Amino acid sequence: MLMELQKPLALKRNRQSRRSRQSQSIPVNPSNLYRVIAGSFTNRKNAEERSAVLKNKSIESVIATAEISGTVWYRVQAGAFSTKENAEKQLETVKKAGITDAYILSDAPPAVPSEPKGYSILGVTHLSPEHMNQYAKQVNPNAANLGSFYSAIGEYYGIRGDIAFAQAMHETNFLRFTGDVKPGQNNFAGIGATGNGAAGASFSTQEEGVLAHIQHLYAYASTQPLPPKYPLADPRFSLVKRGSAKLWQELNGKWAVPGTNYAESILNIYKNMVRFSEQKLEAVLKDVEGS
Repeated sequence: MLMELQKPLALKRNRQSRRSRQSQSIPVNPSNLYRVIAGSFTNRKNAEERSAVLKNKSIESVIATAEISGTVWYRVQAGAFSTKENAEKQLETVKKAGITDAYILSDAPPAVPSEPKGYSILGVTHLSPEHMNQYAKQVNPNAANLGSFYSAIGEYYGIRGDIAFAQAMHETNFLRFTGDVKPGQNNFAGIGATGNGAAGASFSTQEEGVLAHIQHLYAYASTQPLPPKYPLADPRFSLVKRGSAKLWQELNGKWAVPGTNYAESILNIYKNMVRFSEQKLEAVLKDVEGS
């Protein structure tokens, strides 16, 4: 009696085991799966031989056909999985069985890279030269008036000149030049100042220094040739990977190394510039309304 009870139980377990293996190898309604291909052949006999080798290694497989450029291929599929992790485990098992040409074939559509988040370097300059200069002077009364250069040259190159101005304030400590770069260099962007006392590039005028700064930003933000109006002033223009930083946040680790929070520091200065300008304009509005 005991043997009679055990026999159907064993049969039931065998059926469950077969169903489990089949559901793993040949899933119902397959889509977006990772398939383990243990060989792909133009001759079906070769595929059948490979399938037999796998069977001798206790690895189940099926033969699937695929037509590529008019040629029919017979793929020996040793499993299909919903996760890449499980597919990789099966691939390892297949390779340990001596099938070195096995690989994973994914039905999943390629992931669409997400757009990086941040604020673009290319764009409109919103703040006036006067507001830029006034903001700098509230921190450093002796700051030079660079606003008109950043506004005009930034507009010509399509660079946000007011944020470039904020970058200059960050690089020069509000034109107090407390780092390696000295005031007479007119190097407002720290171009070539790589640390350890390296003073970097020098420019003959303030306008040329601003021009080099804007051109250096243009090298990062655009893949287009330099517009012809101005000569090339940036000595490191050719060293920049063109278009490699279209957002201010992408300058981290590129303009400044390691550059952690470099762009965030610039944008914080810019935000304060905007608030400062708003307060100035509100004061003007009150004067006009009270007149």
